[in-house]
Amino acid sequence: MLDRLKSHPDRLLLDHLIGTAERATGKAEAIRWEPFGINKESAIRLVQLCALCHDFGKASDEFQNYIMHPGRGHTTHAPLSSLVTYQALLDNGFESKLAVFGYFAVRYHHGHLPNFGIVEENLNELEEQFHSVHPSVIEWFEKKTGTNLMNFDVQAICKKIQSQISKLSFFTDFTMKDYILLHTLISILVSSDKEDAALKDMIIEIQPKITLDLVQSYIANIAKDSPMYSLRQRFHEEIDRSLSKVDSRILSITAPTGLGKTLANIKVALSLAKKDTLIVYALPFINIIDQTMELMYKILEGVDYDATVLLPYHHLADPSFAGREYEQSSIQRVIVEGWHTQMVITTFVSLFESLFTNRRIPFFYKLLNSVIILDEVQSIPHKYWEPISRILSELTEFGSVVILSTATRPALLKKATSIVKENYGVDLNRTRIRFHGEVEYEEFFNVVEENVKEALRLGRKLLIILNTIKHSKEIFEYILKRFDFDRLFYLSSNVIPKQRLERLRRMKQIDRGPLICVSTQVIEAGVDISFDKVIRDYAPLDSIIQAAGRCNRHFENRMGEVDVYVVKKEENKRSLASYVYDSMLLGITKEVTSNRQVCEEREFSDLVQEYFQKVDNRGNTDKKNLINSFKSLKFEEISNFHLIEDGAQSIPVYVEYDDFAVKLREELNSIMSKDHGLGKFDKLASIKRILQKMSLYTIDVRMNREELTSALIVENGFVVVTRDNLSHWYNDQTGFQRSSSLLLF
Repeated sequence: MLDRLKSHPDRLLLDHLIGTAERATGKAEAIRWEPFGINKESAIRLVQLCALCHDFGKASDEFQNYIMHPGRGHTTHAPLSSLVTYQALLDNGFESKLAVFGYFAVRYHHGHLPNFGIVEENLNELEEQFHSVHPSVIEWFEKKTGTNLMNFDVQAICKKIQSQISKLSFFTDFTMKDYILLHTLISILVSSDKEDAALKDMIIEIQPKITLDLVQSYIANIAKDSPMYSLRQRFHEEIDRSLSKVDSRILSITAPTGLGKTLANIKVALSLAKKDTLIVYALPFINIIDQTMELMYKILEGVDYDATVLLPYHHLADPSFAGREYEQSSIQRVIVEGWHTQMVITTFVSLFESLFTNRRIPFFYKLLNSVIILDEVQSIPHKYWEPISRILSELTEFGSVVILSTATRPALLKKATSIVKENYGVDLNRTRIRFHGEVEYEEFFNVVEENVKEALRLGRKLLIILNTIKHSKEIFEYILKRFDFDRLFYLSSNVIPKQRLERLRRMKQIDRGPLICVSTQVIEAGVDISFDKVIRDYAPLDSIIQAAGRCNRHFENRMGEVDVYVVKKEENKRSLASYVYDSMLLGITKEVTSNRQVCEEREFSDLVQEYFQKVDNRGNTDKKNLINSFKSLKFEEISNFHLIEDGAQSIPVYVEYDDFAVKLREELNSIMSKDHGLGKFDKLASIKRILQKMSLYTIDVRMNREELTSALIVENGFVVVTRDNLSHWYNDQTGFQRSSSLLLF
């Protein structure tokens, strides 16, 4: 009987349970459990028991019939498995809280975590499932887990669990560590479960091919004829000196743009990482990820590597795999979703929405032994500073290191140790910001026109940043009508990513002006592109400083100019910035700049410090009350964390911009509608790979769903602009076209 039971169509149940337990044990052995108040030996046994019991319910007749005939109805195995897990943990001497946590981990290893509380089960169904399990299976479980299941009483166990959950809910103030512990247990279980199902006995080898020597060699070969060279050298020498004295797990690197912070971040991370440490490089925007990936490609030139060494992780990423053993889509999916790599480069959204969640995160346990780089950290909204600071601080207790990197450091993780003491802005005085005060929107067109004329006459590069898609399009179209000029570019989230990336690439290739770019904020943080002059609509100070970072980055001129205008609508005298930004942030910006009509780069550091101090003093840095949600393990409330808030309804729109876009849509429809003989995991992996490629043609549109869906095709979660409809809905220069009443953003 034992050798006939299956967990998956191609995997025997007992082999799967043993394989999952072995993988889970290896992960548990690499974690420091003491901060949880658990010794390592007990923690390993806890994890083993959860893994051995997690699919007990699959031994029932109901599940075995289902796996032989998957088209006939539906069954669930997690409820019964979780009851057996709870009993096994009690029988092995675990206290009630850990037994309940193990129960929760198994109960929801196939679903989202609800708020911590009593779970109502169909007891009759569970009793029927248990009594259908063959005695030989019961005997095997008893030997493996050291528990007694012969007199197992489903109803009694359920009542006991409910009683313990009630006591814990009423009498216990849970902590952030309890939240991390439960997610860690689930992460170890889910990742081990998925790995065994897809990999069987195969082991993923992660070779640390990104080395400190490679980075130092790359730095040594950077051209020395740049006017920035001596400052960059001084900066890196200071980093090297500081590293020899580092005794903190929370570090900060604060320096102006253009000094080589990305290289410094990687160098510090590699210096502090151990052999099996995951390096997480997190950035606010995908286009900066592409820049960082390009730098890593240069560092790794001549090295044989793939996604198990360097993994881009975001919805546009298409990781490469070198070995034949990784050809299967299901295996690639396990590597990507489990972050089985030396270095992962990802977005703030991916990282933080994996830390604050009720979802199962296969790589969560890896964050307890990682080096986390937060580059352009000023992009994190102030309303989340406290919970983010708290959870990152907790992670460092388990051995992780956090590196904050920015030109304008916010009041986040205030106890961070700075490894850059020198103020390089004094010598790196490249830009001057002029605050011009208020100007009506109609008059702003004249300001833009005069600056465009000047840029064309003098052969300069000019960047114009607006706060909304609507106004950026109007300014772009105004310039387009008045000037016959082929180096005019437009950037916003209204344009499909494929075109945005191509436009950035083309602009970087243009060494000398004239060049004009009209953009929304998508160009600000971290984009390595330099303009002679920047015009910006009013914004919070940190955004203005980031805009200044796109000006005269490499000392092309003696001084770059950044002109800031408070652009207002004539009819209501309301600033355009107020439609987008927090009024408190705009008010504080006005305060700290009220006595400064002109501000040079050497003054930025003090100005920004004053700004962020006021934000910290006045702002609500835990606006969603996440800290209280942790105390009662309210996972559903915690899952409301969204790093980028979207007040308006946002709809994914797929644009068939070219033949490849048409082909991708056809491939997705084909795999969704036909039986290709693929297994479940291979099919899911294939769908995900196609969706990643389709992301290059997908934009999020904020407008009325009915207006879109009544005119366009809706399929597979997308609203589709087909090739024959393209000219009606998509402009090749400014992107998606919508009615003026819905075009604010």
